[in-house]
Amino acid sequence: MRSKVAWCAALAVLGAVTATSCSTAVPGHPHGAPSGSTSTRGSAITVGTMHVTLLDGMRYTEAASPGGLDGCVSATSVPCVAQLRDLRTASAGPQFTAPSGNRPYGWQTGTDAPRCVTPMAIPGAAATGSSVVERGFAPIGPKKAEYARFQVTCEDPAQNSEVRMWWLPTSKILVVEYASTPVLDAQLDQVLATATFG
Repeated sequence: MRSKVAWCAALAVLGAVTATSCSTAVPGHPHGAPSGSTSTRGSAITVGTMHVTLLDGMRYTEAASPGGLDGCVSATSVPCVAQLRDLRTASAGPQFTAPSGNRPYGWQTGTDAPRCVTPMAIPGAAATGSSVVERGFAPIGPKKAEYARFQVTCEDPAQNSEVRMWWLPTSKILVVEYASTPVLDAQLDQVLATATFG
């Protein structure tokens, strides 16, 4: 696992990169804007039946450009800190695997080979291993989500990281945080605490 000093250095290097790595920023609510747009700073966004308020400096990309990730939340210069995904439609398909803290790649919902996602690689090298290091339940607003933290190894060892996952099986909402650090953990926890549903 990379040291926190190395992650801070990596984030500093990315300081010149803008959050438009996922798409072009436009003002307004992402569901009222064209596909591929992002929200403005500090915006309230809607994902499925969940409404959250982003922190200043964060952006949400509903639909990413080819090779990117849909539902990305960027923070400062990191283009995809986390994904917030509405899986109601996907969960009805034959290729869907329900997220779970009881299996190694529990954040992975499809049949594609898992990829590593880090501040420097969206998506990155193939994941070569994943182990559950923590699991239980954690809040998303008033709800309790199935929660897990995974230690992920990658073909490129520089992309090894921890991944956190929240899964609401009734709402079919999945939240995945990539390249977990104490700072990013606190920021995402703060966003999820604002969640309301309906």
